[in-house]
Amino acid sequence: MKKYLVIIFFVFFKCVGPPEPEDGLIDNLPSIINTSDVFSFSLRGDKYDFNESYDLSFLLDSNSVLSTTLIINEFSGNDTTSIFVNNSLDSTLYWYLVLGNSVYTRTDTMSGNPLSYPEKINAVGMQFNGVVHFQIIKQ
Repeated sequence: MKKYLVIIFFVFFKCVGPPEPEDGLIDNLPSIINTSDVFSFSLRGDKYDFNESYDLSFLLDSNSVLSTTLIINEFSGNDTTSIFVNNSLDSTLYWYLVLGNSVYTRTDTMSGNPLSYPEKINAVGMQFNGVVHFQIIKQ
């Protein structure tokens, strides 16, 4: 009889978990997409320290065009957060310093020099508070 009461209890009073985040991001857990056409790093930070490195999966040549977007929202605090785009020798091609809410875009046409091709992303943050969306799309 108790067994049936337990089943009836769960049928009528369904257990629920925590609510789903509105933007799909869970605090202090980076979301990464790394394919041959897209790299995306998204994070909702709450005083979050991170030092992440990702080898890009792009297959680039001199005809490749890359579009880069960095969006920072809900930024607060005095943290130091940077995103570095490095080549195959781990030399910095370009980098972004997060200082507040911002939107930054750039488009790059690859040259014939493979050392100008991005191969790695390093994202470094100390006590990051806010939301960062960084993506590179191969067109």
